[in-house]
Parts: sequence; structure tokens; C-alpha cells
Amino acid sequence: MKILVTGGLGFIGSHTVVELQNKGYDVVIVDDLSNASIEVLDGIESITSKRPEFVELDLRDKHLVYEFFKSNKDLDGIIHFAASKAVGESMQNPMKYYENNFFSLINVLSAMQEYGLDKIIFSSSCTVYGQGKVMPIKENESVKPALSPYGNTKQVGEEIIIDLAKVYPLNAILLRYFNPIGAHESVMIGESPLGVPYNLIPYITQTAVGVREFLSIYGDDYDTP
Repeated sequence: MKILVTGGLGFIGSHTVVELQNKGYDVVIVDDLSNASIEVLDGIESITSKRPEFVELDLRDKHLVYEFFKSNKDLDGIIHFAASKAVGESMQNPMKYYENNFFSLINVLSAMQEYGLDKIIFSSSCTVYGQGKVMPIKENESVKPALSPYGNTKQVGEEIIIDLAKVYPLNAILLRYFNPIGAHESVMIGESPLGVPYNLIPYITQTAVGVREFLSIYGDDYDTP
């Protein structure tokens, strides 16, 4: 089976590609390299002994997306990770998030419908649950108004998929998950964003190896060992 992984050179995408290839899937990665390095391909190949097919592509470009899907009609499924993903940045630059996250998803779904593809896993987020009143949050927790433009793109993204599934035989999974951390045990791939990290773990690791001078800690009253 052949799986398309959008954003497949990113942190979560690259680890997913490794797992897919280790289970025998053929993988095609689409990534625009806006927050990932092409060297991640070497890491994936080192771990799995197989280099996935890679296409550098901006999913906001509908014409290019359709051209890609026209040339890849044999896809068995899509895992859609490609998106801007930092809550804080989304509040500073909301239009970037709405443009990138909506256009890329809509173009992928439209191309799937055009070429008869029907299986997608959408990388959603725990942010759709808002500020949960009961911890830990469980899957059946209700969706609440978004607290950030990033969270809103995930909520509306889910609604777009649900609406399409009402008129097109779409098999979709809305994957809501919390902050994943860590790296592959081989240390060949991990969370290594371009520019200043918006997540804590890469900031810690970059400080540890001297890329950044210090790590700021805001507050000392958290109930954390």
C-alpha cells in the first residue's frame, strides 16, 4: 500500500514515515520545507534502509496539488500533518495560520474527491477541547470555542472533513493528540524546527548543546516535581 504523508519531514511526520516503512508501506512525502530540513530524509533512510519518495510542494497551490494527485492516483491513503502549529505564533500572526492550514487541507480534500481517493487521517489537536474542566481530558470531552487561531484551524478543519463526508464516501480519522515529545532512539531524527523553537523540548535541547545561551523559566509555583 502507498501512503502520502504531508509534512512528512517534520517532527511527527518523520517518525510516522519511519513506522510506516518499517511495516512495509510505500511512502510519499510532501513537504514545503518551511519548518523542516531536507536532511531528515537521510535520517529516515538510515533508520529504515529505505529512502521514501519526496516531493517538495506548497499545498496552498491548488494547481500543483492537483498535478501531484493526478500523477499519484495509486495512493491508498493520506496522513495530513502539514500545517503551522504554534499556538503563540498563531495569536501574533493569525492570517498566516488561516491561509496555510485551511488552504492546504481544502486543496488536499478537493484533490482526493477529484481523483476518487477516500482515506485520510487528519492531524487535529487537543486544543479543540479548549480549557478542560475535568482532567485528564478524555476523547468524549465536548469541543469548546477555540482559544487561539491555531486551535480554530483544527476545529474548522474537522468540520470541513465532516461536511465533506456527508456528501462524499470519505473514510476519515480526526486524530486529536496532546504535546508529543521525544525523538527516535537512533537519534537520527527528532524535533528540530527551523528558527526559534515554539515548543519547550527543542528549546531545552538546543540550550543544552549551546545553540541557545539560556532557557527562561516563567514562574516557580507549578505543581510539578
